[in-house]
Amino acid sequence: MMRRLTMLAIGFLGILLMMNGCSDDNTITGPVGWAIGWRSDNTTAILHTWNGGKTWEEQGNTALWSGLAGNDISAVDEWTAWAALGSGDGGAGAILHTTDGGANWRVQILPEGVNETVKGIKGLSQSVAWAVTLGGTVMRTLDGGDTWNIVSHEGVTIKQVNRIDAKGEDIWIADVGSGEFGMIHSADFGGTWRREQLPGLDPEPGSGPMGISIVSSQIAWAAVRPEANLYRTVDGGDAWHLDAPNVSGPNDIDDICAPNADTVWAVQNHSGESGGSIIRVRLVNGKVISDIMDPTGKYQYEGVTCSDEKTVWVVGFKAFGVAPSFPEGVILHTNDGTTWTSQPLPVNDVALWKVSFHHGGRSCRTCLDPQI
Repeated sequence: MMRRLTMLAIGFLGILLMMNGCSDDNTITGPVGWAIGWRSDNTTAILHTWNGGKTWEEQGNTALWSGLAGNDISAVDEWTAWAALGSGDGGAGAILHTTDGGANWRVQILPEGVNETVKGIKGLSQSVAWAVTLGGTVMRTLDGGDTWNIVSHEGVTIKQVNRIDAKGEDIWIADVGSGEFGMIHSADFGGTWRREQLPGLDPEPGSGPMGISIVSSQIAWAAVRPEANLYRTVDGGDAWHLDAPNVSGPNDIDDICAPNADTVWAVQNHSGESGGSIIRVRLVNGKVISDIMDPTGKYQYEGVTCSDEKTVWVVGFKAFGVAPSFPEGVILHTNDGTTWTSQPLPVNDVALWKVSFHHGGRSCRTCLDPQI
């Protein structure tokens, strides 16, 4: 009798799994991630992996966003992600969203009057996400993107956005157009905003913060242009300090990822004439240790995501003069912080701009797991 009940239970569980769509085709065997870029016609391309990058697939119906280039992407969990799109002519951009692991990407409706490039996006949960346009319109959704609302930052001017990061109640925006006062911060979920100073920044026009990576409500890292200088705050943005100067040669650091208070990964291009640099910066007993790497010598590196000091993904696009036989984009990965491997791409004609991974999760979205 007991055996019969056990077999019936197993059979019932199997039926539930099939009804819920759990199969070998959507089993998660490693970190889930997305990368975003564009083709030569500036149409966004989205790549996706279920297994830490051992294989990648292209997703989405590009006819829905033809002519809009991919600016940013944010993975919330193994099923939920948002993407920010922009127009090359400065016209209206778009926000894309998936809730089924990328099987379907939908264009979300922007608030009335928002008709410019969406430059950055950061998802916090299945319901909550932040986005910002190139010119500084800040937007937030609390219902998974069914509605996006403009969040006022009255009295705080934002001129030219490059990156956004959010964690908990904190939102930091890297406003390169505002120079040394271009670190824009809200510590109360958008209720109030302020401009924070990055002291000693080059006074020349065009200088300003390019990247931001939040560790906690008190600790964040920032990158600036045109020098390869990295700033850090350890008091919630009350003061920023140039804790890692000249970590590489001069040129824009385009993206950063800080896994902890004393470590930050950065990517840098070299104006397109040659490859770029992947930089690991560590603060050890008051000393700055900067490890500079260029695993390919052929690609400019534009996006980075990390889970710890050693587990990192970097994306980029081909430098000028590189042979046509090489793919337009590249995805690089390391598990030890020093040895990089190039991950296989499903397409050769996509230049890649940003990358985002979710590092936790279950093996299947709706599978019943007695251990959970």
